[in-house]
Amino acid sequence: MGWIVGCDTGGTFTDFFAVSETGEARVTKVPSTPPTFDIGVVEGLKALGIAPADVDTLFHGTTVTTNAVITKRGAPSALVTTEGFRDVLEIRRANREELYDILWDPPAPLIPRRHRLEVVERVNYRGDVITPLDEQSVRDAARKIRARDLRSVAVCLINAHMNPAHERRIRDILEEELPGIAVSISTDILPEPPEFERTATTVANAYAAPILRVYMDRLEERLLADGYRPDVVLVMHNGGGTMTTDYAKGVAVKTLNSGPAAGVIAAAAVAASAGRKDVVGFDMGGTSADIGLVRNGQPQLTTHFDLEWGMPIRFPSIDVISIGAGGGSIAWLDQAGYPRSGPQSAGAVPGPACYGKGGSEPTNTDAQLVLGRVSNDLFLDGRMALDRGRAADAIQERIAGPLGLSLEDAAEGILKISNANMVKAIRMVTVESGFDPREFSLIAFGGAGALHAVDLARELQMPEVIVPPFPGVTSAMGLLFVDPLDDFSQSYVRRQAEIDLADVARVLGEMEERVVGNLLRQGVAAADVSVELGVDFRYVGQLHSVTVPLAAVTPAALVAAIVAFHEEHLRQYRYSHPDAPVETSTLRVTARGHREKPTLGGMTYAENTRAPLAERQRLVHFEGYGWVETRVLDRNALKAGDTLPGPCIVERLDTTVVLPPDTASRVDEVGNIIVTLLERKESK
Repeated sequence: MGWIVGCDTGGTFTDFFAVSETGEARVTKVPSTPPTFDIGVVEGLKALGIAPADVDTLFHGTTVTTNAVITKRGAPSALVTTEGFRDVLEIRRANREELYDILWDPPAPLIPRRHRLEVVERVNYRGDVITPLDEQSVRDAARKIRARDLRSVAVCLINAHMNPAHERRIRDILEEELPGIAVSISTDILPEPPEFERTATTVANAYAAPILRVYMDRLEERLLADGYRPDVVLVMHNGGGTMTTDYAKGVAVKTLNSGPAAGVIAAAAVAASAGRKDVVGFDMGGTSADIGLVRNGQPQLTTHFDLEWGMPIRFPSIDVISIGAGGGSIAWLDQAGYPRSGPQSAGAVPGPACYGKGGSEPTNTDAQLVLGRVSNDLFLDGRMALDRGRAADAIQERIAGPLGLSLEDAAEGILKISNANMVKAIRMVTVESGFDPREFSLIAFGGAGALHAVDLARELQMPEVIVPPFPGVTSAMGLLFVDPLDDFSQSYVRRQAEIDLADVARVLGEMEERVVGNLLRQGVAAADVSVELGVDFRYVGQLHSVTVPLAAVTPAALVAAIVAFHEEHLRQYRYSHPDAPVETSTLRVTARGHREKPTLGGMTYAENTRAPLAERQRLVHFEGYGWVETRVLDRNALKAGDTLPGPCIVERLDTTVVLPPDTASRVDEVGNIIVTLLERKESK
């Protein structure tokens, strides 16, 4: 019997969601094993109890590259650039994250200045060669790279997006002088301006590619040794599609934020199963909270995102905001004595204080345990016991004692600060993007999402919260709904009156051949591939552009795209000038392969065969109500049509669902818990 498996490797846990061709579903959750994350993947696959020969495809989302870049533990790398431009990476946009903080220093670039090497060449803005490439200067740079034992090189020359010849020759020379070194050239990664963003994206790829290559090689070796097919793995990328492992090793930058992107796809699938189209996906794990918007049933896309301040990644990506707010986020007091939450995390090791693995800092998980919202009844099927005494001691010593608060008030305060951070992030994808959160449902998942979701929704005046059947592994489930997909963009600057449709068709045709070829190498049949065209327009004189679809390369389709640009510009920026001249800046091609996907309503869960625990009661502390005698249910005992008036706690191995007072909930036909927020009537 064939199975497809979704595997989402996080900083704290590695999640699995598997579905057979008959609709049987299995889930599991194992601790991640940094820095050798491949060990956790193999252990999780074994825990599923599926024979290796029965696994048809392993859809894999990984944080290996994201962690490497954020923690500055990527491959020692060099940047080769045009003489006079070595500081583009450090100057950035000459802006500041903290405008009024005179003590603020920007984060260091991924490549220090001594490893940013200049070569003699120059191409102008039209692509004309002004100064021929001095090949000896390239060989001198190669000598320095060899002497410094650097493992990877990013090549980004000024205006190379208009003429790639010099970058390609530099690549050939470096590979000749430095056999085995990884070389990333900007015209292969991102052949479009602006200069800083192109450089930053290429550098991120060079910095992460050797790390991903080592990880994928080790994982493939382990899987092959255990009897899995050599081509079993498909890697999730941040654009919402999959790619082969060989392709991923060359464009590692596309795997940055790929796990959160799978979560937004999962939110869209859950929304469809519940009959909703406009939702906010809220994925809160052990280390971070990831928020994405689904509108009209489709995840919202962006052409760029910032992995951290001053590190833009310019790829068509699912629009996700990630903040340091997770179950393991540490509560602390700043120099002024004010309480803060995150972004520091206890992670998997040592973990929150209640894990008993040596952690002494109070975290969100410790606060939830002290308040009675989580318990040991079903947590990870008993594979890990939570120690309430250690959690209480950590909160008392670090927060309650110094601030003169009761243990309960300190724990509530920890959660309120964390919630405030997440509310701000949700407002960024809704209010600040022109959407009213009151018109959206909040889909809560991740190991900690359903613990916080109702409080967030109430603060944002969102009408309801939807908790899927296995919220702790929903991002892994989302991987099963990902299509084979590849995209590519290329600079193409033309005034509206100068656009030559024959030339546009030629360029788009070359790009289409590239992206379709990548899908065919995944095993997608040519008949199952659809191609989507897009174009970036801007008003003449503007720097930033807006992406709109291009239905075909015809005069009528071009006019329709320009009209769509004015409309989208109005929506995003609240103004437009339909009579003003416009110009193209970038052409885009996306190839999508069709793949049959599972049906959420038709799944039978192996975990549901476990005999449910009997209903019980325990005291739970809710803000505004104090300690309240609360029903505690095993989610396995719930069936479609059940109603759950708050207060109520619903437990399962992967997460706990908190339903505070003044909520009314029901279980739908798929197994989603639909939580309706009622008017609050505090009793304390």
